[in-house]
Amino acid sequence: MKQIKKRNLIRRNNKNKSNEGQSSPHSNQSLNDQKFKYIKELWLQESPIQEINKQVLSQRVISINEEQYFKDLQSDNVIGMGVYHSNEASPQMYFEPDIETDIYISSLIDSLWGNQIVSRKLQKLIESGTPEQQLLIVQKLERISPQIQKDVFGNYVVQKIFDSCGDVKLKTRMFNKLKTHFYDLSKNPFGCRVMQKLIEYSQGKEDIQNSILSQLVQNMRSLIYDSNGNYVIFKMLESYDKSKMEFLIPIVEESFHYMAQQIYGCKIIHKIIQQYPPNFIANLVKQSIANYSGLSQTEFGNYILQHILQFWIPSPEKTRLIQLVIQQFYQLSINKYASNTVERALETLSKSELITVLNWLLFRNQTQQQFSYVATNFVQLANHQFANYVIKKFLILIDQQMQQSILNYLIKNQQEYQALKTTLHGQRICSLLEKQVKC
Repeated sequence: MKQIKKRNLIRRNNKNKSNEGQSSPHSNQSLNDQKFKYIKELWLQESPIQEINKQVLSQRVISINEEQYFKDLQSDNVIGMGVYHSNEASPQMYFEPDIETDIYISSLIDSLWGNQIVSRKLQKLIESGTPEQQLLIVQKLERISPQIQKDVFGNYVVQKIFDSCGDVKLKTRMFNKLKTHFYDLSKNPFGCRVMQKLIEYSQGKEDIQNSILSQLVQNMRSLIYDSNGNYVIFKMLESYDKSKMEFLIPIVEESFHYMAQQIYGCKIIHKIIQQYPPNFIANLVKQSIANYSGLSQTEFGNYILQHILQFWIPSPEKTRLIQLVIQQFYQLSINKYASNTVERALETLSKSELITVLNWLLFRNQTQQQFSYVATNFVQLANHQFANYVIKKFLILIDQQMQQSILNYLIKNQQEYQALKTTLHGQRICSLLEKQVKC
């Protein structure tokens, strides 16, 4: 049995031996053909290779022959991910990327979802990589758009293309890929960031601006009621010529009550009032004044009222707003945001109106008792964390005679004077008052 096995083993070994020479390995040309075929299948699945060649090469042809590669490397003919040299015999242009780099970028794109580290690597390649690396990244991102734009970290990679990539053609490719998805992206928490970057990129580019507006104009009402869409609308108001955005004013008027309750809704109203002439926004101003109480006490709503008080032309509407603010002087002054509106209203008052406010401040409010005695409105507001800014503004606006009358009142009523000094806010008001009188 052992002899039979030994004989079979010898026969097998003899089969491997031959008088003829062993077959030579595949030639370099054969290897090149295999690699080229694989790359074309892996990398160029959507576009004809001739189209890619025109974009990448400038009358040069690539060779991945290893011997030629190192010769070209020494002569600085290697650019990015491939070796380039002239080939007069072939009229066709070919681009054949380095397969390892192609696979590396493919793996980065595949693992980009939710991956901050990979996102930063790709952003760095877009910012400082070779043109061929940038082209590869854009091509592979196109295949997973618009989903990747909605990813928590993927959106930053796409933003970087419009922010830092030097190739305008690549930016145009990505823009065209996203074109039909602008509305969908605008309503996504991460996609809306890409849209804002696109709007920034379109500044000074009339055709791109028109393209963005044409995709969104029919859906403006929907975007106004969307917390993410509001960001996109505000960015357009900020970036585009106001004549392009006039169509938005009637839509905002219809949606005023909703927008006035939203942070970015208020910012949009404020931006419109800020940049359009009175004849365009008269209705918006009337609605703002009618809702002054709610607007004045919100973080961004108070800016709407401030802008009307500061820049709006003298009118019955503006006078009415001033009266409403003064009527609720105490309640608005002790509110963090409304106190800003009160300060702005004080700046619009005449001397006689300021005297009326002074008389009210030195009046003892029987309904407000924060101390063991009934303090004046002046002392109560001066000691308040928000209202003290209103008192400070008032002291700066009044003349020295009125300042002196306040100081005389405090000296005459020492209890008031001492009460004013019980808080840090009150002490600062005291110092300011004394300084103003001495001057």
